[in-house]
Amino acid sequence: MSNQQSPPPDSSENVPARRRRNPGQRGPGHRANLTRQVILAAAADLDPEKLTLQAVADSLGVDRKAVTYHISKREELLALMGAEALAAQLEDLVLPKADWKAAVRVFAVGTRDALLRERTLGIYVTEVSTWALMKPAEQLAEILLDAGFGDDAAGRALALITAVAHESARAQLLTDQFGEHPSRVEILRVLDELPEGELPVLRRILPELRVLEADRLDFDLTILIAGFEAWLAHHPQVLTFRSHPGDRPSPADRRSVSKEL
Repeated sequence: MSNQQSPPPDSSENVPARRRRNPGQRGPGHRANLTRQVILAAAADLDPEKLTLQAVADSLGVDRKAVTYHISKREELLALMGAEALAAQLEDLVLPKADWKAAVRVFAVGTRDALLRERTLGIYVTEVSTWALMKPAEQLAEILLDAGFGDDAAGRALALITAVAHESARAQLLTDQFGEHPSRVEILRVLDELPEGELPVLRRILPELRVLEADRLDFDLTILIAGFEAWLAHHPQVLTFRSHPGDRPSPADRRSVSKEL
């Protein structure tokens, strides 16, 4: 009887030659030098309304799996393209340093308008990514800190302002695409199915809301800024750090004050 032992089940000797992978060999969907940025650059040359992952793969001369390894679906690709376009448009946005309230408005309106200019792509940007807003967000954060906000408060304020600007643009894009905002259509449908006397206040104010949509961002920013002013008025100890131009509280001081937010 032979003493030779059989190779273990996972041994390469048990793997057919055609299935063995050499060290460093790329797996399915991989291609040398294919990155997310390369894919986005190729997609930018195609019509976004007819864009598919297969079309991008064809333009790059690769298998579709090579593209989906980096970007899994069409909506994700369009969202990334929209964020890139947004970042390019906002790269040169300059905020007024001397007036934090004006800076908030310039930042929000600039973000909203940039999304509206990218009508096809903007609708797919479900959230404004940090990198797309990085440069203007850095400016606004610094202005808010100079105005007396702590680190935590400035971060929260920045998130609120960004969300309001994004929602304003998205609401307009959805209305333009469907002729009516889908949420409004659904609310009206529910009201129509209810007895006529129910929810009279909603029935009265909904038409007014439609008229006010054009001023939605201005209204939202007015409320936000008033809230920020009220918060600062109740935290005067932060403002004392502005007694000398350029002076700011230390990170520890900002954190301790921001905890009161």
